Amino acid sequence: MTFTIPNLRKMLFFLALFISGFKGFSQTKTITLHAKEQPLTVIIKAIEEQSNFRIIFNARKIDADQKASIDVDNATLETVLTQLFKGKNISFYVQNKQVLLTSSAPVSTDNSSQETERFITGTVYSAKDKLPLPGATIRIKGTGMGAVTDFNGKFVYQLKGNNINNLVLEVAFLGMIPQSQKAENKKDFVFYLEESVDELNPVVITSSYGTTKLKEEIVGSISTITAKDIPVQQASESVDKMLEGQIAGVLIENTSGVGGPVKINIRGQGSLKSLSNSILGTSTQPLIIVDGVIMSEQTGIDSQYFDGGRLAEGLSNPLAMISPDNIENFTVLKDAAAVGIYGADGANGVILITTKKGKLGKAKFGFSNQLGISSAINQIKYLNGEQYTEVRNQYLKNTTSGYVPVAYNGVDTDWFGLLNRSGIYNKYNFNVSGATSKFSYRTNISYLNIDEPQVGNTTKQLNGGINLGYRASKWDINLSLNPSYIKKDAPNIYYDFAYLPTISLYNADGTYANLGVSGGNTGGNPLAAIEQNKNETESRGLLGSLNVAYELNKNIKFSTLFGMDYVDKVQDRWFSGENESGQNNGSFILNGTTYPNWGRRLFNNRNSTKWNWQGQMLYNKQINPNHGIDGVIGFELSEEKTNFDYASASGFSNPNVINRVEDAIQDDDTTTPLVDETTARQVRGSDFSNNSRVSLFTQINYNYKKKYYALVNFRRDESSVFGDDTNVAYNSGAGLAWITSNEDFLKSSSWIDLLKLKISYGSTGNSRIGSYRSKGLYTLSQNGYNGYLEANPSAAPNGNLSWEKNLKFNTGIDFNVFNTVELSLEYYYDDLQDLITSRNIPTETGYGTVQLNASSMYNKGFEFSTRIKWFQKGKFKWTSAFNISTVDNKVTELVGLGSNYSIANLALAQKTGYSTTTIWGVNWVGIDPATGRDLIKKDGQLYDSTTYARTFSEADWVPIGDLQPKAFGGFSNSFSLNNQITLSINGAFQWGGDKLVSEEIVAKYRTSSNRNMSVNAYDYWKNQGDIVSQPSPGDNTIISNMSKYVYDASYIKISNINLSYNVPLKNTFLDTLTLFADVSNVLYWYKEKSPSGMNGIREFNYTYPQARTISCGINTKF
Repeated sequence: MTFTIPNLRKMLFFLALFISGFKGFSQTKTITLHAKEQPLTVIIKAIEEQSNFRIIFNARKIDADQKASIDVDNATLETVLTQLFKGKNISFYVQNKQVLLTSSAPVSTDNSSQETERFITGTVYSAKDKLPLPGATIRIKGTGMGAVTDFNGKFVYQLKGNNINNLVLEVAFLGMIPQSQKAENKKDFVFYLEESVDELNPVVITSSYGTTKLKEEIVGSISTITAKDIPVQQASESVDKMLEGQIAGVLIENTSGVGGPVKINIRGQGSLKSLSNSILGTSTQPLIIVDGVIMSEQTGIDSQYFDGGRLAEGLSNPLAMISPDNIENFTVLKDAAAVGIYGADGANGVILITTKKGKLGKAKFGFSNQLGISSAINQIKYLNGEQYTEVRNQYLKNTTSGYVPVAYNGVDTDWFGLLNRSGIYNKYNFNVSGATSKFSYRTNISYLNIDEPQVGNTTKQLNGGINLGYRASKWDINLSLNPSYIKKDAPNIYYDFAYLPTISLYNADGTYANLGVSGGNTGGNPLAAIEQNKNETESRGLLGSLNVAYELNKNIKFSTLFGMDYVDKVQDRWFSGENESGQNNGSFILNGTTYPNWGRRLFNNRNSTKWNWQGQMLYNKQINPNHGIDGVIGFELSEEKTNFDYASASGFSNPNVINRVEDAIQDDDTTTPLVDETTARQVRGSDFSNNSRVSLFTQINYNYKKKYYALVNFRRDESSVFGDDTNVAYNSGAGLAWITSNEDFLKSSSWIDLLKLKISYGSTGNSRIGSYRSKGLYTLSQNGYNGYLEANPSAAPNGNLSWEKNLKFNTGIDFNVFNTVELSLEYYYDDLQDLITSRNIPTETGYGTVQLNASSMYNKGFEFSTRIKWFQKGKFKWTSAFNISTVDNKVTELVGLGSNYSIANLALAQKTGYSTTTIWGVNWVGIDPATGRDLIKKDGQLYDSTTYARTFSEADWVPIGDLQPKAFGGFSNSFSLNNQITLSINGAFQWGGDKLVSEEIVAKYRTSSNRNMSVNAYDYWKNQGDIVSQPSPGDNTIISNMSKYVYDASYIKISNINLSYNVPLKNTFLDTLTLFADVSNVLYWYKEKSPSGMNGIREFNYTYPQARTISCGINTKF
């Protein structure tokens, strides 16, 4: 869909009204008025018409028919009113586009029961900075009536009633301790409010459209982590990795190493994953919004492999663009009441990130530095040289006639030891912030340098943050900018650790030895590759938003926001001809000289820009003490453009130095060829995507007596990724909450702080399927007929392809007691329908696959979380938190197929009645002591693996495990002594959940790859009667998905331990100085223990070695 002229006209018309409204209200008007002996009501009406101010008075106290005169030209409102009421015993107060008139007669001082009235004024300040607090609320105790301070912290209010001197004024401001004063006989009041942190009922951001609620007023399922609970000193480059196990219902999977993408599952997998590497599936990642900016999700291209299918694009983590030190809130929206306002992008949940802003007060500077040492904590044990020689000889004996065993050569190279070291973690952060009554500012810069334990692998990360705010009268303007630069060098890749132990690292002359493998991505001597090759990725990004709001009155506010996410990522790889990784097969002749086809350069560039523009009106009205209503209505436009270019080449005249792609030898003279170019080549390609969306949304919240809450939301989305007949989706949600603890029968309870019941239901959707999936896909190739460029159809168009639908149900209870314990329990059921699935179609159609709305499934489960403040009074304080969640997933419908098995991973399938994460395969029962072959059980019968492989197919596979854990969660403890010494411990756990380990690590006996094997391979069958775990090498059919390769991944993990000390300071320019020590990735306990001297889940769980980092540092403010 494109933005049509009618649509643009509507939007521009709306914008014109929007801006003209702002303009009209922002003008400071003067008054020209000539009246002689006219009734006061006539003059007041004329003033209202010229000034746009409303004049309010009590007709019983002020004679509106009395005569008055006025003669002014281009005078201010204050001048006019002063002249008009001179000598008339009438006073006036101006506030929020209103003028309040009152009689200036002396105030009665008695406290009789006669009804009286009196105007009062006052100012509310911050006690810390002595600056005015705009937006503070002033209420009369026991009523819902009151006022709000203006931009200068001032208020005016009319007291009415009997004995008004006994009325009590209560003043409150977000983040401050409330205060109260008795009215007595005063006319002017001053309040100084102290800062406070209310942990049990904080304000929670409920959407990126400007809506917030007190925690107890929330109807939907929302979890928030604030800055003080984010373990920013944990050694990591992004906030998502720091929050593993800390949010109920959120499972964070990190197996890709530093800088790599992280999988975030909110209440399970939100869509079906693609079972093919060649076709991308629907996104299962949550929608991430930073300061109102919708972040672009970095996904691969449809044909994810290039350079002849040998290399894929290395994706990066978008959340690494934001420094964890710059995050104020990390909020997760889960159910329909919370995410329904996001409509067709809310199926996988929504994450809202708010960055830090300047706080009221003078400029404050902050600096921190953290330095640490890291080391790999999970190391697979491999065969040593002698063991490998024995296993290899046995394999060749079983597979080669007349084979003569080779004697062990005495070489035992420890590749893991050579390729690992002690890494360095170093982080600096500097910030400055402050605010006046009108202007706020905060800027920060963070630099992170990680030298990983893997030799040669480094990450350098520079993050910035700028937040500027300006508030004048009714205007509120905020600018947020988050620039970033990330550079990652990764010439050392994990599978290099498994080279053969019987090969020496160096030749006799000290040069790097060849290992006998050429032309591959990972071939060659790994230390030579680290020194001579290049694998570098650079990313430059800018995430920014501009938000302008105008407060029409105390009930209505307009706002508009423009946000942009820009990323430019370049990945550059060079395989030198000095080592085997760049020594490709073939040769070419240049000017009569024959050169080997050596040296290989690969380059890819991803450039993406995503913008969103939204405008909304927010309404908030307390109709009377019993009824409150608020809501938002608005529109949103968004567009995303991505360009992907790649180029590769091999065969250079000087292959030992880095060459440009265009320097590769090409045959440019077909009539008199000087170049015999058998395999040397230059390959270039590109991919482009562009999609856009127009949305309308609204949400209404209602409460009755602060006891009963109701919420309704609605969204209409129109997207270009679908056909014209299916490009519109409607989604909505509704929720109810009952704060039972506010009922009269529980108000008197001294131990119940909050008891709330809630329920919600609604629909969301998912349209993140790529830009052209419904239009059909073609693959371009330079290697067409006679070398011409050609386009081949790969995926058929489907004009009926439509939005996925997620029907969400949620119910729960929140229970806080003794001002100490918070408890929350929720049950959810997500019914996912019309899921988009790739299906093979007959080749006669000219296509290979087609995308269909062909599947359904559900996710259901429970979430429980608690927070307990064990000790909060006195010198010692202790707070604990714990959460646990379950996910039960099952496929309920597959149109056209009973099952669909994976192409990319033979152990996965989409099959009705089973979870999408079920591991499929065959049941292994052991090694036959008589023959030394794997034994497989099917339908009560035993088969050796060779017989089974000849007899049965994938249709006979059975479930042998499940990747999804039965339960997962996390815990934390924080201890404090004298507010000086603090110890915090964070952890995560997983119960259930299996991992399928590649059979190659224990059964790849062939030498063509020059890869070593796990030490488990040494436990092989030699003689009849042996009870072992591995078959006789070579005399057995290897089945990759036997249950013997499935391991229980249940674990408990101590993620982080941090100890800090606040240094007492006197007579110094420093406000605070904190010294700290931190340990990250402290410890793992696995349910399934590794056999003695062998590998188990502890060693196999992470393909990329995890690092433990021990660090210390300082954090100061001044």
